[in-house]
Amino acid sequence: MTPLISTAVASLLLSTTAAFLPASGSQGHDAKSSARSFLQKAAERQQIEIALGQLASELAGDKQVKQFGVQMIEDHRKASAEIEQLASKEGVVLSTELTGKHKNEQEQFARLSGNDFDRAYMGSMLRDHRRDVKEFERQVKGITDPQVQQWAEATLPLLKHHLRQAQQIAGAIGLNAEAR
Repeated sequence: MTPLISTAVASLLLSTTAAFLPASGSQGHDAKSSARSFLQKAAERQQIEIALGQLASELAGDKQVKQFGVQMIEDHRKASAEIEQLASKEGVVLSTELTGKHKNEQEQFARLSGNDFDRAYMGSMLRDHRRDVKEFERQVKGITDPQVQQWAEATLPLLKHHLRQAQQIAGAIGLNAEAR
């Protein structure tokens, strides 16, 4: 890897920050607000997973990484539709576009290709899915809205499956799947 590319990859990896960091304020005290915040953040995560999956299907050098990207598009579009339906029932307004850090993340990934893309993308998928699994496990236990809790509980096995796949693919392309 050239110094410029390794710097770009390092920058990209550092820029992928936690999507589910709790907001300040009284959010934790208000169950409805907590469910609303969870749905909004989960919807944002679906959007970035779809966007990065599209890039993976185009820019990845490894066949498994491309296939994983296609699967992310399919699975997260389905989850996105479920979130939209649930949010509509709950009266929650969702963003329809990538904004802020997610837009920057997409732009950074778009500048990579081949092996550099594969390593950055799979590293990101490992981190994102680990974080998402933890957050969904927390929400299954903590959300009091029964419909949101049920959706989170039903989605958790798919996220765990994605994490296992990401670990396998990361190992196959030479990434330490446990260290990411």
